[in-house]
Amino acid sequence: MKTLYFDCFSGISGDMTVAALLDLGVPQDYLIENLKKLGISDEYEIRISKAVKNGIEGTDFDVILKEEHHHHHDEQIEHEHEHDHVHEDYTHVHPHVHDEHSHGYEHHHHHGRNLFDIEALIDGSTLNDNVKKLAKDMFRVVAEAEAKVHGKDIYEVHFHEVGAVDSIVDIVGTAICIDYINPDKIVSSPVNTGRGFVKCQHGIMPVPAPATLNILKDVPIYADEREMELTTPTGAAVIKTLASEFRKFPELKVKKAGYGCGKRNTEKPNVLRVILGETDSQENCILEATIDDMNPQIYGYLMDKLFEEGAKDVYFTPVYMKKNRPGIVITVTAPVILEDRIKEVLFRETTTIGIRKLNIERTELQREFKKVGTEFGEISFKVSKYKDRVVNVTPEYEDVKKAAERANLPLKEIYGAISRHIGEFYNR
Repeated sequence: MKTLYFDCFSGISGDMTVAALLDLGVPQDYLIENLKKLGISDEYEIRISKAVKNGIEGTDFDVILKEEHHHHHDEQIEHEHEHDHVHEDYTHVHPHVHDEHSHGYEHHHHHGRNLFDIEALIDGSTLNDNVKKLAKDMFRVVAEAEAKVHGKDIYEVHFHEVGAVDSIVDIVGTAICIDYINPDKIVSSPVNTGRGFVKCQHGIMPVPAPATLNILKDVPIYADEREMELTTPTGAAVIKTLASEFRKFPELKVKKAGYGCGKRNTEKPNVLRVILGETDSQENCILEATIDDMNPQIYGYLMDKLFEEGAKDVYFTPVYMKKNRPGIVITVTAPVILEDRIKEVLFRETTTIGIRKLNIERTELQREFKKVGTEFGEISFKVSKYKDRVVNVTPEYEDVKKAAERANLPLKEIYGAISRHIGEFYNR
């Protein structure tokens, strides 16, 4: 399974994400040509270069706004904004204040777009459907977080930072890069948000910023000793949308790695690392839901649907719930890669409002089917091996059932008559 792992030990921002994915191998020309499909390329220029952080060479990604020749602003905030680009050949000044949404530097170059404007911009482009969906999902995550902070509807929020051209390029650029890499699964480390306080338009604000904290709900976060903002709202929205799980470094056969550089020097490398590798395609999980209010006729239909979607095993366990109500625990074992599809079936077909997930290790025997001619016709046997040695042989029920019906004999007699064939497989 092709797995993309985000190692957020120095947080994550929009420009660092694009830079890391470019460093991983997404062609620069491919990204730039696809960004042109948005129809706003007259508002910005892109500068891509190499930079070095603590001896690690990575890629630096800058969106330069044509209107005022300002740098891209979706960067981590620090009172002393240090520049360590290897390509510094121009100067610029940032006002040290937040915008009205308490994150990032204030923009003067372009009116803020709201979610409606951004969705219309993306939908009206010629980007492919997967890129459009990914980008809109990321923007919606930010809009929902901003709306909660300001007590407004998501379409009423004008977010000058994320609605600005540079952040649009970051988010849509990320979607383009992910679509190009096309991983089967995206996993993230716990996210380093940074800590401390920053001075902004509303006064002194804590790190992580309110919008960032809203976005990272249910995501494992932490902070090291660095007193600064390491994860921006845009970076938080990117990783919250893309990652299917958050955990420390998984078992991974590494194929390549990419480094996206931040805009300051810190004692620890100010980079986002992304790693592309292969994980065991047999990785499985258990999904469970407990229900006490569903028509029992639905359960059989549900089981069929879950197996159709690729579930390895499905079973129902009767339990007593709160207030002594009888209920059913639905337990589904499935490959991790099918997790979203299984969850969709459970939410769509049942009355559950929540699903539990457990990651498990599943050891499977080598299996093959062999047909054997018997006095009751051809019967398939499932032959299971462990380390190339036969450990189980089982006649297939459907074949035995058909044989019993043809011969008009009890099922148990057919099983007994064909059992002598089982020993043949152990002797081979």
